[in-house]
Amino acid sequence: MEIIRDGFSVILDEPILYVDNKSRFRSGHMSHALAQYEKGKFIDFNSNCSALRWDGHSPYGWIEYRISEDAGKTYSDVFTLPYSIDSLNDGIYVISVEKAVAINGTIVAFCLRSPAYTYGCCSPLSTPTIVRSFDGGMTWTSAYELCERKGRVFDAIIRDSAIYALMSCGEEWAGKTSDDCFVLYKSIDNGESFQELSVLPIDFLNRGYGALIFDKKGDLHAYALNDQDVCNHDHTVSHDNGVTWDEPDTIFFKIGANNPQIALIDDVFIMHGRSSKCDGYVLYTSLDAVNWDNGTYIANKKGLCYYSNHLNLTEENGEEFLLLQYSEVYNDDETGIDVETLAKNIFAGKNVQQLSNARVNVMHRVLKIKR
Repeated sequence: MEIIRDGFSVILDEPILYVDNKSRFRSGHMSHALAQYEKGKFIDFNSNCSALRWDGHSPYGWIEYRISEDAGKTYSDVFTLPYSIDSLNDGIYVISVEKAVAINGTIVAFCLRSPAYTYGCCSPLSTPTIVRSFDGGMTWTSAYELCERKGRVFDAIIRDSAIYALMSCGEEWAGKTSDDCFVLYKSIDNGESFQELSVLPIDFLNRGYGALIFDKKGDLHAYALNDQDVCNHDHTVSHDNGVTWDEPDTIFFKIGANNPQIALIDDVFIMHGRSSKCDGYVLYTSLDAVNWDNGTYIANKKGLCYYSNHLNLTEENGEEFLLLQYSEVYNDDETGIDVETLAKNIFAGKNVQQLSNARVNVMHRVLKIKR
């Protein structure tokens, strides 16, 4: 697939089935973290979730991961994250790993804790925890809290040997009370401890799904989804590595971008996520992280899927590429449910007992920029 833009094109390889949940009647909701701990060597997380609880859109299950040592050409056998299976067996929390980073050879995995008794996804949230590996995912530390606040780490990035983590602080995935907020945390000791750096000036009421990116000038951009208006994202910029922030503005994404993920590759910013109507996987491009194009559908199955993540990698010849990982429904042909109405009901806080088409496989796709 080629998406032609002014001065460059986005080239997408054909999708590859990475985790075949359909064949084992499981689901793979929420956990798509990736982290490169040495050049060409990375860890790739996925969830192994119930296909029955909330029709596959629940984190009820455990976390698996694989290791690649050749920039994604081949993968190891499947490992199980010990903390996740221990938590499931204890019956209090289930674990998701939506974000991970690697710094100075240390893998830092951010763990979302959801009550094991919650039928849906995934509230009330507890305090997020961290596990680390110093040997490429072979062994892990015990889990410890990132902070005393309850909430969810929506993004984490590396800059100048520091980790920056954007956390939504509250018990729901989107802000519901005046005390809920977005907080930026920073670690300068490879994730051993985190300090609160700033509270973002974004009104967090009805906001969730945050994203971070440093631009070419070194400014830090933060985005937040408004669950009442998923095409208009709140946006603010920091010129001092997250200590202070500009007054927020709004950026328009024509076909929406739920669970937005932002990358920079070959001087082109990429945003990808689920469309506003839950009818596909969408991709946007920008040259400044502010002015975005009208978006392009790069996959078009209908359902509560296309949660995604990415990792910047390099071919042996030095060519940079972006590895996209995303969920995609495998039972979309079993129902004629109106997914747009379904999504609106969920965002409105209605008690939705049946999703019908939320059981997902995990897919991979390679993205490159051509000039």
